[in-house]
Amino acid sequence: MSEISIFKQDLPDFLQKKGISELTKSLMKGGGTGTKIKRISSKNGIFRKNVDGAEVGKLKGNLRVVVVNAAPDVSRVFYAKTWSPDAEATIPDCSSANGKTPDAGVANPQGTSCATCPMNVSGSGQGTTKACRYSQRMAVILADEIGTNVEGEVYQMNLASKSIFGKGDNGEYPFLAYASFIGNNGRNIEDMITEVSFNEDNDNQSLLFKAVGYVDNQSFADIVSKAIESPEAKLAVRVTVAQADGVVKLPAPVTKAQVVEAAEEFEEPVKRPSKKPEVSTAPKKDLASVVDDWGSDD
Repeated sequence: MSEISIFKQDLPDFLQKKGISELTKSLMKGGGTGTKIKRISSKNGIFRKNVDGAEVGKLKGNLRVVVVNAAPDVSRVFYAKTWSPDAEATIPDCSSANGKTPDAGVANPQGTSCATCPMNVSGSGQGTTKACRYSQRMAVILADEIGTNVEGEVYQMNLASKSIFGKGDNGEYPFLAYASFIGNNGRNIEDMITEVSFNEDNDNQSLLFKAVGYVDNQSFADIVSKAIESPEAKLAVRVTVAQADGVVKLPAPVTKAQVVEAAEEFEEPVKRPSKKPEVSTAPKKDLASVVDDWGSDD
């Protein structure tokens, strides 16, 4: 049978109205990491849109998103060489999607498990910190793009440790505390409009999350549901930043001194002396009152 003769045959009745599946569409795009992953990076008070490692736009001010997927595990990533804006980007020396063991095929695995890895020991980084960095990937759509010709576009966001861990205050939380806050109030994170802002107490290098509204109509909910089921949302939480940006160059071998030098560029959270809390008679707000208060400011 020739390679095109099969398409001249009559399609079975039960398949005629099926249409092109999401699986076929994803494979048409290249499948796997061949699917284009749009990414939003954050630094120094500016959100930047990136496609294939190229910046395609800047977003100033707070970002309003709906979280449509998130990696179930906090991952790890390790670069041995010192970062430089002029250096050609490379894949990480070592990474772990599950935070337990190195990913298959990493360039320079630093150990057989993250728990016993020498780069996961206090002092392997700057001061008493660890050289291997925490990371968590999530997929979002932009609430402010709803109603435009790009509504429902999925973007990867990659959170560093200071944006993941911590307790938060005044309704603003690092990501894991925010997710717990939403769940403990009996709500789903994908039903919320989440405001992402820079933490001004941390030199704008970490992000805070705040509930500011609900996905409030069926049309909006349908867009969110479609994004949740999309190949892009699933892929965004699996691929590293290097993979999303199409980086394929392997890192060069490094010395132990270079490992220490690179690690000193990144700090993990350190516990600051706690301030004596002010006595307050105001009742503790739940999620509904936080959202209601925000809505009343319009």
